[in-house]
Amino acid sequence: MQRLKALVTAEVIKEKLEILSDRIEFVYDGYNLDHEVMPPDELVQKVKDIDILVCEYDMITADVLDAAQKLKIIICCRGGVKSVIDLEAAAARGITVCNNGGRNAEAVTDMTMGYILDLTRNISYTNSLIHNKVITSDESTKPKEYKDTVWGLDKNSPFIRFRGKSLNYMTLGIVGFGHAGRLIAKKASAFGMSIIACDPFIKDYKIDDVRIVSLKKLLKEADIVSVHCTLTDETANMFSHEQFAAMKDGAYFINTARGEIVDEDALLDALESGKLSGAAIDVTRVEPISSDSKLLNYDNLIITPHIAGSAYDVQATGTRMIVDSLEDWLGGNKPRNCVIEGNKR
Repeated sequence: MQRLKALVTAEVIKEKLEILSDRIEFVYDGYNLDHEVMPPDELVQKVKDIDILVCEYDMITADVLDAAQKLKIIICCRGGVKSVIDLEAAAARGITVCNNGGRNAEAVTDMTMGYILDLTRNISYTNSLIHNKVITSDESTKPKEYKDTVWGLDKNSPFIRFRGKSLNYMTLGIVGFGHAGRLIAKKASAFGMSIIACDPFIKDYKIDDVRIVSLKKLLKEADIVSVHCTLTDETANMFSHEQFAAMKDGAYFINTARGEIVDEDALLDALESGKLSGAAIDVTRVEPISSDSKLLNYDNLIITPHIAGSAYDVQATGTRMIVDSLEDWLGGNKPRNCVIEGNKR
């Protein structure tokens, strides 16, 4: 039987993908080889004899689909695919489209737990103070008999100034209860946290010790609010002055979803006023963040460069999902993670 031909421009684990090589001939190009996104005009030339396209960041336009006369299935190694694939054009041509929804959920939620611990225990903040020699000293304020314990015992000592909060006394509010939302609930539960979640697609009932509540109730009750929803017209600017004002005094805010979900001026006002004790964001409205951004002026704001979903295991998970989808499809079944079920075989 003649093998199908697949063009792979996504970052994958090749040896894991090649278990299907008895049925599929894999050709690797573009981002897979050099971490450079292939422009549409070049992709048009590459897809002419392709049955299967495994992509990630390439723009799959109607022109690309027109050139790919043999194309039967696209697997995009992302959760949201509509920003890079013309779904309407794919559906009109009978092409099946799958995503990799949740492939980086473990990585994102590991990072989220890191933010939670950092915010509540002043880890990176005190590390910065030490490295910048702000709280280092050649003198001690403690009695000699305590030489092997804390840095100091007076009110200005780190032991007093940077006293943290224990997670088992805190409530985590999760906004968006999909792949990442459910995983962070599981991980935070292991720390003894109480968990509440808000998601309009889930009815008001209990799920594995997680209470599903309204956003209004979540903001009122949560000590830490963590955002894990997708960016849509409904969630754009979802967190503005009104939402931050509704949160508990001294609460913490975390966003690993998309920068456009948060009104950054409102966030900074909440941090400056003391309404929020601190915040951690992996995403900003403008990326990369500029060197003169006002976000950089706040010591109680942790900022990372959109790396929450970047871990070495993500490609292994994504490759396994590709194999699962292809095996389903090759067997004549609807693939897992199917966005559009086409009619071409």
